[in-house]
Amino acid sequence: MSDSLERTLFMTDSKDAVDCTMLDRIILRPSDDAQSANMEGETVLLALSTGRYYTLNRVGSVIWEHCTGQNTVRDIHAKLCEDFEVAPEQALDDLIVLVNQLVQEGLLQQEVKKV
Repeated sequence: MSDSLERTLFMTDSKDAVDCTMLDRIILRPSDDAQSANMEGETVLLALSTGRYYTLNRVGSVIWEHCTGQNTVRDIHAKLCEDFEVAPEQALDDLIVLVNQLVQEGLLQQEVKKV
């Protein structure tokens, strides 16, 4: 199975997956179960309920930093495109995959922005 097909399947498997038609309305914030620390450009996450640790690279750390409950997925995507030399499609793909994984692990929560 190709990497992009695996990503597509992962992105659509979970009932909690980010709805890609609402990127400008979905706001992300850390769950109460998540603790984080920045260590030399990487972010280490701890899921308090399971005791599991996760490490985010530099790009993942930028994503995590912007999951404050104020930024939409579209805002975070724009920041990635601004900060890194990456095709917008690839940045969005990587963002959605990571966000879906963090939501599935209970580290991030998503809310729909009130208009």
